[in-house]
Amino acid sequence: MPRCAICYENVDKVYTCKVCGAQFCAECGDPKRGVCELCITEADKELDEEEDTEELEEEEEEDEEEDEELEEEDEFKEEEEEDEDKADRRRRTPKTRYQVR
Repeated sequence: MPRCAICYENVDKVYTCKVCGAQFCAECGDPKRGVCELCITEADKELDEEEDTEELEEEEEEDEEEDEELEEEDEFKEEEEEDEDKADRRRRTPKTRYQVR
């Protein structure tokens, strides 16, 4: 009777994994795809890592866009503050008699 390399139980039928070559039973893998549970798990981990990497890249792009927007807002505020400072200085400086209306 064949033995499953994953669960070590004697089973009626074993399948050979296309990825690693291990013999597994129907409970320890996907016989239709011909992949054992261990290789399925590894493939899922790799997919998860790829998805995580893509998500991080997207988040970094969003952060960069937000930073650019904040910088633009800061520049605009600085320009407004400079304009207000100039106007305040003009109001505070004494006027000569020719400038008085």
